[in-house]
Amino acid sequence: MAVQKGDKVAIHYIGRLKDGSEFDNSYENGEPIKFEVGGGMVIPGFEDGVIGMEIGDKKTIVIPPEQAYGERDERYVFDVNKSEFPKDADIHEGAIFQMQSDQGEVIPVVISKIEGDTVYLDANHPLAGKELTFEMELVATGVEIPHHHCGCGCEECGDDCDCDDHDCDDHDCNCGCGHHH
Repeated sequence: MAVQKGDKVAIHYIGRLKDGSEFDNSYENGEPIKFEVGGGMVIPGFEDGVIGMEIGDKKTIVIPPEQAYGERDERYVFDVNKSEFPKDADIHEGAIFQMQSDQGEVIPVVISKIEGDTVYLDANHPLAGKELTFEMELVATGVEIPHHHCGCGCEECGDDCDCDDHDCDDHDCNCGCGHHH
């Protein structure tokens, strides 16, 4: 039966950027991503791409930025003084840190530039502004979905699953996969 909204599915995928470089691979991660279609657990373009598939189907989809992580937004790039970092912090371009929003949400930020004592942080998702290509395979329907999602545990986005649930083993990167930012 073809997948429709409300179905709980397991999908294996390989995610690539426009230049062909791979940014995520569920086969290498050892487990397919599991989500409810229409539940907002993954990016819209990925979710839409699953609709109509049947178990065993394979296909390739191309997702524009607006159906993935959106366009880059320069309002999410801001500067702070080096003194705002812990004394022992390894401050260098490309370093990933975590900030907390006013609502308590953990937000990964990347140091994009350092000028003297000024550190520029970028809170855009690492895949924002990028066209994403996914090779997908529907491996199962009617799967059990994890009861919560506290983080993906992936190095790409700097989320190390550092929630209050010490038993958390939800390490599905979801970076195409629907990482929540």
